[in-house]
Amino acid sequence: MRRSTSTVRRACALGTTAALIALTTGLGIATATAAHAEGADTSVPTQTAPADPTPTDAPTDTTPTDAPTDPAPTDAPTDTATDAPTSTPTSTTAPSAPARNQTPSAASTDAPVTPLAADPAVTVSGDTKVGSQLTADTTGFDEDGSFKYVWTEADAGPTPTTIAKTKTFTVDQTEAGKQLVVTVTGDLPGGGKETVTSDPSAVITQDPVFVDADGKPITEGTEADVDVLPLEATAGDPFSYTFRAQGYPAPTYKLDWYYGDEEDSADSIVESKSQADSIAIGYGFEEDDDFTVDDQLPEGITFDPTTGELSGTATLASFYDFAVTATSGDVSTTQYVELTVDHAAAFGITAFTTDEKSITARDKRIWLIQPDGSIYTVDLSTDEDGFPEELTLTPTGRPTVAQGGTLIVSGSPVDRFGNDASDFDDEGNPTFVPTVTSDVATDVVAPYEENGAEGQGVFGVTFPHASIHTLTVASGALQPLSFAVDVRPTTPTVAVVTPTTAKGQLAYTGSDATGALPWALALVIAGAGLIGVRTLRRRHAQR
Repeated sequence: MRRSTSTVRRACALGTTAALIALTTGLGIATATAAHAEGADTSVPTQTAPADPTPTDAPTDTTPTDAPTDPAPTDAPTDTATDAPTSTPTSTTAPSAPARNQTPSAASTDAPVTPLAADPAVTVSGDTKVGSQLTADTTGFDEDGSFKYVWTEADAGPTPTTIAKTKTFTVDQTEAGKQLVVTVTGDLPGGGKETVTSDPSAVITQDPVFVDADGKPITEGTEADVDVLPLEATAGDPFSYTFRAQGYPAPTYKLDWYYGDEEDSADSIVESKSQADSIAIGYGFEEDDDFTVDDQLPEGITFDPTTGELSGTATLASFYDFAVTATSGDVSTTQYVELTVDHAAAFGITAFTTDEKSITARDKRIWLIQPDGSIYTVDLSTDEDGFPEELTLTPTGRPTVAQGGTLIVSGSPVDRFGNDASDFDDEGNPTFVPTVTSDVATDVVAPYEENGAEGQGVFGVTFPHASIHTLTVASGALQPLSFAVDVRPTTPTVAVVTPTTAKGQLAYTGSDATGALPWALALVIAGAGLIGVRTLRRRHAQR
């Protein structure tokens, strides 16, 4: 502790106190001696023993120090005729000399002595953390006197910047990583003033808090599903976002589970595969041991824990939930994030077709035709209420319908990655308006407005003649899409065959092989009643 107190003044005060104690002790001895020596004037003859008429005894008793302790002087007064009785008290007085050393102790115990005052001092108390309150605790000052406080940074040089001038001080984030001292000037109990400075505080720590590029705290992202930090990217465009946190010690970062553990996160996270992979959905899912925290991110996007940067280029338009945790010392904070990857510009058309008969059937077959002409066959099983139970996608096939039957056809704009690129006007109506034509003049093409498909741009094509027919879906300046339909001359019972492809457990969303809007329309027409199925989340991903 550094003090500006005068050493000389303290030394003088201590010397004065010691002198007072010594003086008091001396007075106490004199008083005690007077009390015990009352009427003992026979001590005078004892000290004049050499005047005894017996000259031979004088040299023997010439040593004065032996007089108090040697019993011989007791005999000398005894030889005096009348003073023998008086010599007895003299002998009593002589051994009391050691008792004189005990007399001051009794006197100092009985007499009140002013204790030494504590040296003025100041210490810093409180939690040395940003946002906490520190207090200057003083001792040795006049508690009723006046005080002045000056808080500064420790080791700030000869002219440190004043942080505060109050007894208490709330630590600001600018003090993180530093040590503080407080200098106090106050009145002394005996008068005068003194200035003392505390020892440096412990290093100021700070719990981590996420901030934006300007250093302002981010209030979003505090709770999964309730308050998330929204981020947006566009398919095919480079994306970058840096997670920043203030704290001391310097925060470290890690990609974390959105729901806190693998099983729950896998239950709600969108995780993409190759657009040609098989996809399956369900509600009683098995755990995927290969599902990792990184699988929460879209393909093409990575997280760098050393810098906190999330970057890359995504191609699958969908929603992705994940979390990022920042840790300072032993304190952590987590930010919950929803990354939305929007579709790129509309590039072409994806068509959707299904036999009208499968709309009310529990097992349905749907064909999805991509802009490049590739076809995916979707076999969908639903429960008794019409909701999906199991789905299998096979990357091949051809739309098939019996002669005289009706094929339900619709289309959706997609970007160059196959993502649904549908847009809507202010009233919620789709801006994409398709047209459907056939290369066979006898085919009947008309809007289909049953089973909830009204106003959805859905068409029904009825085939009077059996053959291979070519249908074309077009809309505005988008590249039109043509595909073949196998119209068979008979109407055999169509058994829905589920290919033996591996099934992952996931609630599918997005548009990698299927396109989101055609998917939604397919389920609506099929009686599933799931317009907006795009918002369903994947449950698990099979690798």
